[in-house]
Amino acid sequence: MDSRMRKQALFAGTIGNIMEWYDFVLYGYFAAQIAALFFPKTNSLAALLSTFAVFAVGFLIRPLGGIVFGRFTDRVGRRKSLIASVGIISVATIAMGVLPTYSTIGLAAPALLLLCRLVQGFAAGGEYTGALTYVVEHAPVNKRARYSGVAVAGSYAGFVLGSLMCILMTSTTTSAQLLTWGWRVPFLAAAPLALIGLYLRLRMDDSPVFAALQRSGHVEPAPLRQAFKIAKKPMLVMVGWSTACSVAYFLSVTFLISYLTTTRHFTPTQSLTIGVVTSVVALVVNLLAGPVIDKLGMKRVAVTSISIVAIWAIPAFLLFQRVDLLGACFIVAVFAVCLGFNAVVTGLSAVQLFPSQVRGTAGA
Repeated sequence: MDSRMRKQALFAGTIGNIMEWYDFVLYGYFAAQIAALFFPKTNSLAALLSTFAVFAVGFLIRPLGGIVFGRFTDRVGRRKSLIASVGIISVATIAMGVLPTYSTIGLAAPALLLLCRLVQGFAAGGEYTGALTYVVEHAPVNKRARYSGVAVAGSYAGFVLGSLMCILMTSTTTSAQLLTWGWRVPFLAAAPLALIGLYLRLRMDDSPVFAALQRSGHVEPAPLRQAFKIAKKPMLVMVGWSTACSVAYFLSVTFLISYLTTTRHFTPTQSLTIGVVTSVVALVVNLLAGPVIDKLGMKRVAVTSISIVAIWAIPAFLLFQRVDLLGACFIVAVFAVCLGFNAVVTGLSAVQLFPSQVRGTAGA
């Protein structure tokens, strides 16, 4: 492959991660508005908890999406799977921007909200690993972590983009305008991003690894069964590692925004600024971590970074009780450095731990 093909693969694979996490930050940030509009107003706390429960459902459906899209990736190809996943995520995200509220259609409103989250989570189950598989399979062997770092950086770029859209809306609208129509604008703004993603993926070729499997007649007809047969141990390792990294990530960039606003009484803009700092730092670290991991190896970097997260967690939340905006930014920056390294290890592990014929299924 020439460098042009590799760059095309890198951009096409990364755009879906941007789209996926752009949506996640919008939902997390506008949780209060969504709670007020889509659930009965008899109890505001119950409505907020219901909103986050719907957010959680998007994660509960992801394993099913991983199985379906993973099998599709291993049997039909990386390219077709990525076209399908980014298209489905895009439709569900844009649909959330036009959903009628509880005052208009009653209980059908939270039901439709739940449906959108189910669809998003289902497609996201295959998008992340599918994109990383596609990107890393285009990388030179000695630069796989660097390619993984760029693809993973797309996730944080999506968070930053979504956060900036939220800051724009909160700073240019009144509370009433934000509640009635302002929160919808960032969801609808996903349309141009979706079109770019589809355009890039429709133009790309399949990965050279999958093309080689096709030529040799080694495409696995039953990748799920085969994955549990030949890759059970690395799958368990991946589950444990992903759990640790995901808890740390979502505490830092989703829960923290709501916590600082409701408990510490930071302004919404201040809380979101802290979230942006987290993602910007992590994004930069993603790009810098690749060469380090290529040189030192995944295991050494992984053990060091996740250990720092574990040690820092308790003093960090104790310090959150008394720090100002600058202090909060420093606390999350420490997390962000570790998250940046962890995310690159996760992306690379999803590819390198598994044989190519079951890689999409086992990784997802």
